[in-house]
Amino acid sequence: MDLTKDQRKAILTIKNYLNVNGNLKYSDDYMMVEFELAIDELVESSLAIKSIKTVGIKSQSDGVQSISFDSNIEAWTVTDNVKMLLPLPYVKL
Repeated sequence: MDLTKDQRKAILTIKNYLNVNGNLKYSDDYMMVEFELAIDELVESSLAIKSIKTVGIKSQSDGVQSISFDSNIEAWTVTDNVKMLLPLPYVKL
């Protein structure tokens, strides 16, 4: 299965969130089949955030228009919308 660079980023981000890095069961192909909706949501939201927000910027203004960002929102972060589409993370001992 050919994955885009953004899909590979999303898969890696979700593997880190689920604490499954190194677990052979969670191959990229397995992740695409089992967590396709979460991967799509993460890619879409990350691209939208990247298009309007520079990393580390909390607010920006242009003339009379100003935008403030939630301090917890960054591209390639597992947000509540993505978490709802995933199982609970595995506990690392």
